[in-house]
Amino acid sequence: MPRKIREFKAQIAQEGFVFLPKRGKGSHERWRHPMLGKTLTIPGKDGDDVPIYLENQLKKLLTIIEESIKEEDENL
Repeated sequence: MPRKIREFKAQIAQEGFVFLPKRGKGSHERWRHPMLGKTLTIPGKDGDDVPIYLENQLKKLLTIIEESIKEEDENL
């Protein structure tokens, strides 16, 4: 059973993503990680299921974050 958008938002907030203010009408929300500067767009309402492509997008972004943290640790 896929998880809900509200659970997804809670996870990305814990991972350090920051909510960006709305830029117009619609149910999409934009979240950005300060270290990456990349934006993650979340469609739908809190009770909707998370699309598979969005789960995959998050996995890729978290991998990039982990790799950049490892590189920073190695450089210190």
